[in-house]
Amino acid sequence: MIIYNFLWPIFCYLFSSIPQGYLIVKKFTGKDIRQIGREKLSGSNIIQNVGFLPGIISGLLDVLKGTIAVYGAIKLNLSAEFIAISGILALCGQMWPIFMKFWGGRGGSVCIGSLVVLSPEILLISIIPWILLRILWKKYGSSIGMILLIIISTILGYSYGLEPVFWFSFLAFFLVHLQRILGKPGSWFKMKDKKIILWRFLLDRDTKEV
Repeated sequence: MIIYNFLWPIFCYLFSSIPQGYLIVKKFTGKDIRQIGREKLSGSNIIQNVGFLPGIISGLLDVLKGTIAVYGAIKLNLSAEFIAISGILALCGQMWPIFMKFWGGRGGSVCIGSLVVLSPEILLISIIPWILLRILWKKYGSSIGMILLIIISTILGYSYGLEPVFWFSFLAFFLVHLQRILGKPGSWFKMKDKKIILWRFLLDRDTKEV
């Protein structure tokens, strides 16, 4: 069964690379979501610039990507390391989908979907700041709240000795911020103002005013 250690994570990446947000928007509006708003395949971008229902559907499907990745790894009796890797590759597939030239969503929904299976209790605690910030600080609350969610789940995973939770959250923190900082493929080399790096890291955007 060792072969599943490698085949399942690869499947998780390819499955998560399916750009349902792009397909949904294209089907119902004829538009390319990569050319709208923040030009990302995230559910939040679809909600803000296309519509609530298609955005919610796309976001829930992203959550499902993380859930399927981790749940499948557990059912296949993979080790703690490979359970975490399965969730991480699902996250990579959503953020850097091979079918969309490696430009996808923000990764938050996949993180939530993975933690739902890894530890519902830790997710319940970690998600509180994210929810509160989304409500109280509509402009930047979601981006900063996601940082806190991942940090808290990392700390709690380590504190309670839950290796899959710790390793998934620890790696997710760096990968989510790597995608934020690099931005759209090719944009890094066109960056003129280095302050953009800070805005991307904290706020997931190129300017604090947008």
